[in-house]
Amino acid sequence: MDRKIMTMNAEKVFRAMKKGYQYTLAKLQEITTIGATELCMALLVLIKDQKIKQFKSSDGVQYTLA
Repeated sequence: MDRKIMTMNAEKVFRAMKKGYQYTLAKLQEITTIGATELCMALLVLIKDQKIKQFKSSDGVQYTLA
């Protein structure tokens, strides 16, 4: 996957996450309209850059701003 596309998707996800507190993968896919694989790669970029955190809750895996 192209790094430029991954970065663009990561920024789109990050902007969307600023509107709320925590999100599931399904909710992020719904609000960003990014495909599953591309969304996972964007989340990895954001986790690596320490912009978001991933944690497990009773509802499954959640993502929140760092």
